[in-house]
Amino acid sequence: MKTFFVGLKDKLITIKETANGYQFNESLHETNPTRLAFDPSNKQRIYCATNGDGLWRSEDGGEHWSNIGVPSVASDLPKNRGISSSKMSAVAVHPTKKVNGHSVVYAGTEPSMLFYSEDHGESWHEFEGMQKMPSQKDWAFPPRPWTHYVRWITPSYSNKDHLAVSIEAGAVLNSYDHGKTWKDRTEDIPIDVHTLLAHPKAPKRLYAANGDGKGRSYAESYDEGLTWIYMTEGLEQHPYGYHLVLHPENPTDRLISASKSASSAHGSNRYSTIYRKVDTAPWIELADGLPREDAFTHHLANDPDNVGAFYALNNFGLFYLKPGGNQWERLDIPWEEYENKRPYSFAVEVLD
Repeated sequence: MKTFFVGLKDKLITIKETANGYQFNESLHETNPTRLAFDPSNKQRIYCATNGDGLWRSEDGGEHWSNIGVPSVASDLPKNRGISSSKMSAVAVHPTKKVNGHSVVYAGTEPSMLFYSEDHGESWHEFEGMQKMPSQKDWAFPPRPWTHYVRWITPSYSNKDHLAVSIEAGAVLNSYDHGKTWKDRTEDIPIDVHTLLAHPKAPKRLYAANGDGKGRSYAESYDEGLTWIYMTEGLEQHPYGYHLVLHPENPTDRLISASKSASSAHGSNRYSTIYRKVDTAPWIELADGLPREDAFTHHLANDPDNVGAFYALNNFGLFYLKPGGNQWERLDIPWEEYENKRPYSFAVEVLD
């Protein structure tokens, strides 16, 4: 059965399907879970990035967590052993690359640094070359322009040494030799990439949901991030792209959550919706059954048990779209306690 993971401002909620309904559990209290990543070789091993409380790891599917990567005091930080920031903004596990049988793990921070571990997070090494990018002087997160952070880490399915990393805001960086060298942003690259995905059935392709504005809210690269093509027909009314999910069997079937602006997605006067694009057709709004007024931007996920089905999470609860469907249905999961709270992370898995 499936387990849903929802990160709020002050906790992680785990919702397990059971024969008798849904079982709720809360953990990581007083932390702000920003991203979750699952080890493909052991789904019980989960990594959770938090904003201000470091990186956490669970070995039992989220029942218990241990803090990893950040020493208790800065003076305890031996070179290449820990992560030098407690503000974790991204985490990912390589889908295929292993060292001594361990899946390689990546962690991104605020300010923008990128680390990797080859021993399940017991020790860490920084990709220091990322700090030498000429564009770094322009990186700035708009609400706090004195800082910036790693927003998304995207290992390739087809090239074990290719990593794509988005910085919020300022760049998408690429390494083709597993971090030894980095390629800086090019002129036409999106600079405010909120979600950056790869697909196992689309070698060399990258997908980007962007906050770059009209004409640049969605882009794809077909050459591992060297050049980009913008595909925004249909998104004119809601040009602020945020979350993105891809059909697991069809790399040309995409769903994006979109709003009119950043304030519409995250502020007090909220309106968020979802669009779908199949093949080369324009984006079509796909939001019947979803709350849009007063909704924070929708988080999206595949149903791991039902190919072609999707989930959407917002401050009103969890919603489900059947394969081939055009109407979202609200799941019968009690949500009153969490209503009107902004979700910061979302994942759905069938744990081994």
